[in-house]
Amino acid sequence: MISLRKINTLLVVVIAAMLLIHGLMSLLFLYGITAYSPDFKITGRRLFYPVAAHIIISLYLYFKDKSGTLKKYADLNSDTLRQMISGIFIIIFAALHIVGYSIGSVTDIDLYHFIVDTLLFASIAVHLNVSVPKFMISLGFLEAKDAHSNFKRKIKYAVMIIFIICVLAELRYYIGGMLW
Repeated sequence: MISLRKINTLLVVVIAAMLLIHGLMSLLFLYGITAYSPDFKITGRRLFYPVAAHIIISLYLYFKDKSGTLKKYADLNSDTLRQMISGIFIIIFAALHIVGYSIGSVTDIDLYHFIVDTLLFASIAVHLNVSVPKFMISLGFLEAKDAHSNFKRKIKYAVMIIFIICVLAELRYYIGGMLW
């Protein structure tokens, strides 16, 4: 029988693929390469169900594991706490992101969208810094002695680069649009 952790890992694969599509479409729009498309909202809406399932399963596993396993591993415990806090911030900023774009147009240029989206990106970046290495462990890819710490360092730099690209796109679109 497949474990709940494996199901959650598969959900993360689905969420990552959908988020990459949504993010890439948004980046192309923010950089002025493509025009606005209703697909932005469609891909965003489709993220809701796997993300909701991921949240429920993750919370269940967190409270189930809290009873004994996490007390043994201080580093894993701090990572798990950071993962949970960043997950809460993702929920908050994703809700503000959705509300902001539901009330206003995607093509509206304002400081609200810039701040909310940047904080959402930062929350996702912190979450990914913890989640991706744990994800790779769940799949059995990081079994060598220093594999986890080496991979964790590489992910930190990759996520930082993606975060910078996203913030620059936001700056170019929102702040640049206010100036012109």
